[in-house]
Parts: sequence; C-alpha cells; structure tokens
Amino acid sequence: MTAQDGLDGSLARTAGIGTALVFVVVASSAWLRLAAGDSGCPPGGCEAFALADAVRLAHRVAAMAVAVLALLVVAIAWRVPSRPVLRLAAVALLGLVSALSVIGRASAGNPSGPVVLANLMGGLGLLALVAAVASDAWARTRRLEGPLAWSPFVVLVLAAIAIAAGALLASGIVPPSPAATALHRVAGWFAMLASIFLATSGRTPPAARGPLRLAAGAFALSAVVALAGPAGELSRWLHNVLSAAALVPAVAACALGRRQAAPQARQGR
Repeated sequence: MTAQDGLDGSLARTAGIGTALVFVVVASSAWLRLAAGDSGCPPGGCEAFALADAVRLAHRVAAMAVAVLALLVVAIAWRVPSRPVLRLAAVALLGLVSALSVIGRASAGNPSGPVVLANLMGGLGLLALVAAVASDAWARTRRLEGPLAWSPFVVLVLAAIAIAAGALLASGIVPPSPAATALHRVAGWFAMLASIFLATSGRTPPAARGPLRLAAGAFALSAVVALAGPAGELSRWLHNVLSAAALVPAVAACALGRRQAAPQARQGR
C-alpha cells in the first residue's frame, strides 16, 4: 500500500461517515419542518423532553460533526498531490456547510419560502457532494479507472429534476399545480425505471450496478409512499427521506461507473 492509497482510504472513510451524518441532518431537518406538527405538542412546545427535542438534538449534534469532518476532508484533500478537482470539491463542501449553518439560523421560527428552498437544496446538494467525494475515493482505493460511463448520470439528472421540483413545491415558491406535481412524480418514476434498467444491463459497469439497485429500491419505496401512503405530514417526511436516500447511491453509481478496472484490482491486492 502506497501513501496515496492511505490518503484515499482515509478520505473514503471520512467522507463516508460524513455522508451518513449529512443524511441524519437532512432527515431530522425535514422532520422538524414537516412532522413536528403531528407530535401532539402545543405551539409553545412540550413541557417534558419529547420526540421533537430528541430529533432537534440529533440534528444539532450531527451538524456539528459534519462541520468537523468537512475540515478533515479539506485537510486530507490538500495532502493528496495533483488533484485540483478534489480540492475544489473539498472547498465547496466546507462552503456549503458554512452557508447551511447561516441558513439554519435564519430558518428558525417562521422561515420564508426562499429560505426553505435554500435549506432543502443546500442540504441535498451537500449530501450529493460528500457522497461523490467518498465514492470517488473508494473507487481509487479499488483502482477502478478509465472514463466514466455516461449512463448512470441519466438517473442522477432525473433524480435532480424530481428533487428540485419537489423542493419548489415544498417551499411554496411554486404553487401546487397538476403540471408541477406531474413533473415531480414523472421524473421520479423515470429515475426508478432507468435505475432498474441500468442495474440489469450488461453494458453498465459492474461497480455501478449495486448502487443502482439500491437507488431503484429507494425510488420505488418513495413512489409507494407518495401514491399509497396515508395523507399527512409523516408520509411527506418519509417521502422526502426516501428521495434523499435514493440520491446517495445514484451519485455513487456515477462515481463508480468506470469502464474498466486496473490490472492490480483484477488480480487482487
């Protein structure tokens, strides 16, 4: 194992933990925005320690841990030689964490539509970015090389369209309408179908097929909740969480979709 392998391994582990923590932040933020209204507490809050307090605590602890890990990612990225794109991604990661901390303070109380939209898209953008850093570093530790396949990016683009349309509807910036709702749902359905097709296609790079299966499962569950789930904020929260869960393997499939493996990886390390 070379020093480069060690740095890539450290980066993959650090960014992987960061991905899990950002997911906790996104899920808890959505719960506080959507499902807290179904908690049974009065507007002033519950007198005893309630579920809302536990979720809020988890959100704050995870957010602080993400900030620390973002600094670690930047430090590791600057030790990796000749990788300007990685350094740019690390700086963007730290910038998003800083921006979201400011937006989080602004969204306390009664946030406006633009603040809600920035919080939603910023959190999901952060989730996608840290997942991409982790997946790329892991691919390098496995010595996957060659040009990236374009096919997994179809799933990612469709997922991005569905998520953006959903965020615009959730923030209230775009009023609910049949056209906007149809765009959100149809893009999600096509992302699910594309994930299933590519996961079973022999032309898809082998390393990308597992993440595509996970993405297809998350998209399918999200569609079931949206169409057959009981009406209410908890169902909306679960739909949002499943959409975020689908985003991670979709990003991983793009990063792992190398067309070939280096001889060292094929022979075993």
